[in-house]
Amino acid sequence: MSAISVALSVVFMALGAFIEVLDLTSAALSSIVMLFVFIEIRKPYTYLVWLASSLLGFVFFPQSFVWVTYFLVFGIYPILKAYIEKLKRPFWLPVKLLYFNVASPLMILASEYLLGIPFFSDDLSIPFLEENTFILKIVIYVLLNVALIVYDYFLTVMVRFYFSTFRKRIEKILK
Repeated sequence: MSAISVALSVVFMALGAFIEVLDLTSAALSSIVMLFVFIEIRKPYTYLVWLASSLLGFVFFPQSFVWVTYFLVFGIYPILKAYIEKLKRPFWLPVKLLYFNVASPLMILASEYLLGIPFFSDDLSIPFLEENTFILKIVIYVLLNVALIVYDYFLTVMVRFYFSTFRKRIEKILK
């Protein structure tokens, strides 16, 4: 099951590597695989699937942004979400946002300095944005935090859907 999960994650990353518009979407789809691995297999295999998927993403798509986002944010987030949600409820959102706000700059820096993919192109063709790229970066950063909250809710819905629909079928197969 671990090998199949790694392969499926890499297939999703391949989608994002070849269709660059879907890089974040494909990394998020790969993270759903991690969610199910965490539910069914638990540790240490969950970490091994995450590391193997990230490593294979790097090997197969070294110039793509998708493996960086998977490694730093989307691949590990379902695992962290499970541990964070063992804390008292008021701490959930601040801890999740703290992690994301630490991982996002690392993701952007890795993209710019390891892959050579700039966060913003130097030749913006919109006159207002040429002078106000700092404001645009702040707006995008805030929108990324909102996207994290939506993504977190999506993962919660996927877990509920999995337990209500597929869990009994999977248990029969795994026995």
